[in-house]
Amino acid sequence: MAPDDVRATAVAAELLARYCWAIDDEAYDDLRSLFLPDAVADYGAFRCRGGAEVADVMAELHRGLRATQHLLGSVSATAEHDGRVRVRSQVRATLVARATGERGKPARVEIAASYRDLLLRTDLGWRIAERRVDGRWVDGDRTILPWFDRAQRSDGAAGAAQARGT
Repeated sequence: MAPDDVRATAVAAELLARYCWAIDDEAYDDLRSLFLPDAVADYGAFRCRGGAEVADVMAELHRGLRATQHLLGSVSATAEHDGRVRVRSQVRATLVARATGERGKPARVEIAASYRDLLLRTDLGWRIAERRVDGRWVDGDRTILPWFDRAQRSDGAAGAAQARGT
């Protein structure tokens, strides 16, 4: 791994961790600031343009939840010659509803997905310019976030899921 890729991976891991914390802490102004104003974010079931729209959509989608926890890993980044950074990472999110599910416990769902991001350096620091999310699997009460099953997965993700029977 080239030294530039090592630095790029550290930058990417920090920026994407801030993304996860912003959602989990319901800090949507912080979330907004992580994206470029004209960023394109494709979450499969929906698409957003710019940090403001990403933050607004995430706030709406997570409104009925008691808690969320986004765990990020397998961050790998490549520094391109023009200064951009391409990133791949994995996330596992646990979402807990306010309403109770079976046996009187709060309903919850776990989601695994992969992120593909393009980062650009700005005067304010690194920002997400492009994001693509591919859902891998979901377990639990799918009614918590019904849009997840409508998400379009990449051919590779869909093929892997079909092979696993998910």
